[in-house]
Amino acid sequence: MIKKISFVLIAMLALCSCNNEEDSTYNSAELVGVWQKEYDDGIADAGVVRYTFHPQTTNSGTVDIFTSDWAAGDTTVYRNYTLTDTGILQIVPKPDDHSEALTVYCQIRALNSTRMTWHNAETNEELARFKKIGF
Repeated sequence: MIKKISFVLIAMLALCSCNNEEDSTYNSAELVGVWQKEYDDGIADAGVVRYTFHPQTTNSGTVDIFTSDWAAGDTTVYRNYTLTDTGILQIVPKPDDHSEALTVYCQIRALNSTRMTWHNAETNEELARFKKIGF
Protein backbone atom coordinates (compact mmCIF):
# COMPACT_ATOMS: atom_id res chain seq x y z
CA MET A 1 0.00 0.00 0.00
CA ILE A 2 2.80 2.44 0.89
CA LYS A 3 4.60 1.60 -2.37
CA LYS A 4 1.40 2.30 -4.29
CA ILE A 5 0.89 5.67 -2.55
CA SER A 6 4.55 6.58 -3.10
CA PHE A 7 4.27 5.74 -6.79
CA VAL A 8 1.12 7.85 -7.15
CA LEU A 9 2.76 10.80 -5.36
CA ILE A 10 5.88 10.58 -7.53
CA ALA A 11 3.76 10.39 -10.68
CA MET A 12 1.72 13.42 -9.59
CA LEU A 13 4.86 15.43 -8.81
CA ALA A 14 6.37 14.51 -12.17
CA LEU A 15 3.23 15.64 -14.00
CA CYS A 16 3.04 18.88 -12.05
CA SER A 17 6.72 19.57 -12.69
CA CYS A 18 6.32 19.06 -16.42
CA ASN A 19 3.31 21.36 -16.66
CA ASN A 20 4.89 24.11 -14.56
CA GLU A 21 8.13 23.89 -16.52
CA GLU A 22 6.27 24.22 -19.83
CA ASP A 23 4.18 27.14 -18.55
CA SER A 24 7.19 29.07 -17.26
CA THR A 25 9.58 28.56 -20.19
CA TYR A 26 10.86 31.99 -21.15
CA ASN A 27 13.30 32.66 -23.98
CA SER A 28 13.24 36.32 -25.06
CA ALA A 29 14.98 35.48 -28.36
CA GLU A 30 11.78 33.70 -29.46
CA LEU A 31 9.74 36.94 -29.50
CA VAL A 32 10.70 37.73 -33.11
CA GLY A 33 7.99 36.75 -35.58
CA VAL A 34 4.23 36.68 -36.04
CA TRP A 35 2.01 35.74 -33.10
CA GLN A 36 -1.72 35.10 -33.44
CA LYS A 37 -3.98 35.51 -30.43
CA GLU A 38 -5.88 32.39 -29.39
CA TYR A 39 -9.36 32.43 -27.92
CA ASP A 40 -11.19 30.01 -25.64
CA ASP A 41 -13.49 27.50 -27.31
CA GLY A 42 -16.96 28.90 -27.81
CA ILE A 43 -15.88 32.50 -28.39
CA ALA A 44 -17.84 33.41 -31.50
CA ASP A 45 -16.69 36.09 -33.93
CA ALA A 46 -13.55 36.88 -31.96
CA GLY A 47 -11.83 38.08 -35.10
CA VAL A 48 -8.10 37.89 -35.69
CA VAL A 49 -5.33 39.66 -33.77
CA ARG A 50 -1.70 39.29 -34.84
CA TYR A 51 1.42 40.85 -33.36
CA THR A 52 4.54 40.91 -35.55
CA PHE A 53 7.65 41.69 -33.49
CA HIS A 54 10.71 43.23 -35.17
CA PRO A 55 13.58 43.42 -32.63
CA GLN A 56 16.09 46.25 -33.05
CA THR A 57 18.05 45.39 -29.90
CA THR A 58 17.83 42.53 -27.40
CA ASN A 59 15.20 44.39 -25.38
CA SER A 60 13.37 46.66 -27.82
CA GLY A 61 12.00 47.08 -31.31
CA THR A 62 8.84 47.70 -33.26
CA VAL A 63 5.63 45.71 -33.46
CA ASP A 64 2.91 45.70 -36.12
CA ILE A 65 -0.52 44.93 -34.66
CA PHE A 66 -3.07 43.62 -37.16
CA THR A 67 -6.72 43.27 -36.15
CA SER A 68 -9.59 42.01 -38.25
CA ASP A 69 -13.23 41.50 -37.38
CA TRP A 70 -16.55 41.60 -39.17
CA ALA A 71 -17.64 44.92 -37.64
CA ALA A 72 -14.48 47.06 -37.90
CA GLY A 73 -12.72 45.44 -40.85
CA ASP A 74 -8.93 45.22 -41.09
CA THR A 75 -6.60 47.58 -39.24
CA THR A 76 -2.84 47.65 -38.70
CA VAL A 77 -1.12 49.93 -36.20
CA TYR A 78 2.60 50.31 -35.63
CA ARG A 79 4.07 50.56 -32.12
CA ASN A 80 7.35 50.43 -30.22
CA TYR A 81 8.01 47.82 -27.58
CA THR A 82 10.43 47.21 -24.73
CA LEU A 83 11.02 43.93 -22.95
CA THR A 84 12.85 43.62 -19.64
CA ASP A 85 15.00 40.65 -18.64
CA THR A 86 12.19 39.57 -16.29
CA GLY A 87 9.62 39.46 -19.11
CA ILE A 88 7.82 42.75 -18.60
CA LEU A 89 6.51 43.77 -22.03
CA GLN A 90 5.44 47.32 -22.76
CA ILE A 91 3.95 48.28 -26.13
CA VAL A 92 3.43 52.01 -26.68
CA PRO A 93 2.63 54.35 -29.56
CA LYS A 94 5.54 55.70 -31.57
CA PRO A 95 6.64 59.25 -30.59
CA ASP A 96 4.67 60.91 -33.40
CA ASP A 97 1.47 58.99 -32.54
CA HIS A 98 -0.49 60.49 -29.65
CA SER A 99 -3.19 57.81 -29.42
CA GLU A 100 -3.54 55.54 -26.43
CA ALA A 101 -5.20 52.72 -28.37
CA LEU A 102 -3.46 49.36 -28.32
CA THR A 103 -0.99 49.99 -25.53
CA VAL A 104 0.11 46.97 -23.52
CA TYR A 105 1.79 46.50 -20.16
CA CYS A 106 2.08 42.86 -19.07
CA GLN A 107 4.44 40.10 -18.07
CA ILE A 108 5.29 37.33 -20.51
CA ARG A 109 5.17 34.14 -18.46
CA ALA A 110 5.74 31.63 -21.26
CA LEU A 111 7.65 32.27 -24.45
CA ASN A 112 9.10 29.54 -26.62
CA SER A 113 9.23 28.73 -30.33
CA THR A 114 5.48 28.02 -30.57
CA ARG A 115 3.61 29.55 -27.60
CA MET A 116 3.44 32.79 -25.63
CA THR A 117 1.23 33.86 -22.69
CA TRP A 118 0.70 37.33 -21.28
CA HIS A 119 -0.26 37.90 -17.64
CA ASN A 120 -1.22 40.95 -15.65
CA ALA A 121 2.07 41.91 -13.96
CA GLU A 122 0.30 42.79 -10.71
CA THR A 123 -2.47 40.20 -10.33
CA ASN A 124 -1.01 37.19 -12.21
CA GLU A 125 -4.25 36.91 -14.23
CA GLU A 126 -3.78 35.51 -17.73
CA LEU A 127 -4.51 38.21 -20.30
CA ALA A 128 -3.84 36.46 -23.61
CA ARG A 129 -2.43 33.34 -25.25
CA PHE A 130 -0.67 33.29 -28.62
CA LYS A 131 0.67 30.77 -31.08
CA LYS A 132 3.54 31.55 -33.44
CA ILE A 133 2.44 31.42 -37.07
CA GLY A 134 5.48 32.83 -38.89
CA PHE A 135 8.63 34.90 -38.95
